[in-house]
Amino acid sequence: MSQPWQQPQQPQQPQQPGGYPQQQGGYGYPQQPHPGGQQQPQYGGGFPPPAPAPAPQGNAGLALLAGVAAALVGGLLYAFLLSALADTDGQQPEITQFAYAGVALGALVGFVVAKLGGRNQGLWIVGAVFALIAIFLGELYGYALVANDFASNAVERMGGDSSEVPSANDLFFDQFGDLFDAWKEDADALTYIFLALSPIAAYGAAHKLSNR
Repeated sequence: MSQPWQQPQQPQQPQQPGGYPQQQGGYGYPQQPHPGGQQQPQYGGGFPPPAPAPAPQGNAGLALLAGVAAALVGGLLYAFLLSALADTDGQQPEITQFAYAGVALGALVGFVVAKLGGRNQGLWIVGAVFALIAIFLGELYGYALVANDFASNAVERMGGDSSEVPSANDLFFDQFGDLFDAWKEDADALTYIFLALSPIAAYGAAHKLSNR
C-alpha cells in the first residue's frame, strides 16, 4: 500500500532568544534595511587627501632692507618735489604741500614690505614707522633745498656770490637743529596731517596686498 504524498518541510531558520528568526547578512546574503528605511552610509577605503601646503612665509630681513631703501628713495623724491613746487623768487619762500605725495610714499613702503615680508603684521607696523620717518626727513630736506634756493636768489639779486650760501646738505647735516626749529615754526596743522597720512597709507597698502 503506497504512502500518502507529503509536502517537504522547509528548513527552519535558527531562532533568536524570544522566538524570532535570526537575520543573516554579509557576503551572499541580502542586507536588511536600516530602521527608518535609510541605508547606512558606506565609507570608501584609501588614505585621506594630503593637507594643503602652508602659505609661503616672507623674508623678514629682506623686507626690512627693501623697506629702508624704499623709504630713502621716497623721502628724497618727496624733498625734491617740495623744492620744485616752491616759489623762492619773492620776499618769502612759499612751499606748496599736498597729501597725495605723502600717501604715495607710504603706499610704496608698505607695498615693498608686504611683498617681501608676507603676512607679518609686525613688519607692516615697522613699514609704517619707516614711512613716517621718510616723510619727516623728506620735509626737512625739502625745506633745506628751498632755503638754499631762496638764499641764493636773494644774494644774486643783491649782486653777491651765491656760492657762499650754505648748501642744502650743509643745512641738513651740519645745522639740523636750526633747520628743524625753522621748519617747526612754519609748520601748521595741515603739515602734521600730511605727515600722519604716510604711515596710514603704508599699513593700509601692506594689509590690502597681503589679503588678496
